[in-house]
Amino acid sequence: MERRGSGFKKILDAYEAEERYKEELKPVFYTDGYNFFLTLWNLNYAYDKAQNKAQKSMMLDREHLLLLLKENPSLTQAELSAMMNKSRRAVQMLMKELLDEGVIERIRSKKTGSWLVK
Repeated sequence: MERRGSGFKKILDAYEAEERYKEELKPVFYTDGYNFFLTLWNLNYAYDKAQNKAQKSMMLDREHLLLLLKENPSLTQAELSAMMNKSRRAVQMLMKELLDEGVIERIRSKKTGSWLVK
């Protein structure tokens, strides 16, 4: 041990250097006279929670898109985006995923064709 207590500053500096650090997530040091305690808050908690929410939302979008295509296989991406309240680009990306996975298939031409949900 070089200097007593020098680790506190290193811990605080490392925590503050993190991208998701906020002042309310500052590490807490305390003692009861016999034991020493350190509370390190999870800096990724809110981020992970948001990621999970986005994944659930994507799954709902996927199910919604498949349902719409089952009901009306001749829908265009523009019509789907309006019905789902999503951008056309978001619908394109979602449909590309479904095409790559083999969940949907395009039948006939782009102009007069329709979608087959497998």
